[in-house]
Amino acid sequence: MRPSSMVLSVCAGLALCLMAAPVEAQLQEVSEKRFEFTPFAGYAWGGSFQTDAGGTFPAGSIHLPGSFSYGGIISFLAHMGSAVELLYSRQDTDVEFDPVSGATTTLPGGFAMNYIQIGGRQEFGHSEKLRPFVTGSLGIGILDPKAEELGSSTRFSWSVGGGAKYMFASQKVGIRTDIKLWVTPVPSGDYGVWCGFYSCVATEGTAWVTQGQWTGGLVFAF
Repeated sequence: MRPSSMVLSVCAGLALCLMAAPVEAQLQEVSEKRFEFTPFAGYAWGGSFQTDAGGTFPAGSIHLPGSFSYGGIISFLAHMGSAVELLYSRQDTDVEFDPVSGATTTLPGGFAMNYIQIGGRQEFGHSEKLRPFVTGSLGIGILDPKAEELGSSTRFSWSVGGGAKYMFASQKVGIRTDIKLWVTPVPSGDYGVWCGFYSCVATEGTAWVTQGQWTGGLVFAF
């Protein structure tokens, strides 16, 4: 091999190494991301259940009007686009009672709906930037009347949902949007009596409060 050809080969090899180094560093940087923090804001709607004339309330329905909601998600990234997530969400709203006969009444004091959940996220697709996903979580729902004379109630709740995440070129900052269905069983205020051979037992019925939520937020990966 001529000296000039050898010099060209060496230079070409060095150029390829220099070009590959940033790519390798970038891939290593992406793979080293283990956590994400996503503050979010959005809108929550729904949340109602029926009441019977024999219960605590007259016949009608209790409703949570839709309103602004906010919170945050901490994600622990795993393999194959999966993540374990801790989530807090809060909605400040009112409680309305709509009787079968008569006008709708807004109960005084206001109301807050809080969710504290742990769950999972599974991403799909081959793009490094845009990743659709599905989510699910289990935890508690805290129903918190703001009137001082009323106490809060903590109930088991869960959610299912989906959305998409888009990471910018640095892979350190992105945007995320979620849509969720929240489900919380609460006492209905209706009581039934079951009698056996030796005794009778009074049981309270259950109502299902379901809410929808659509949010968007910034993703910070580290």
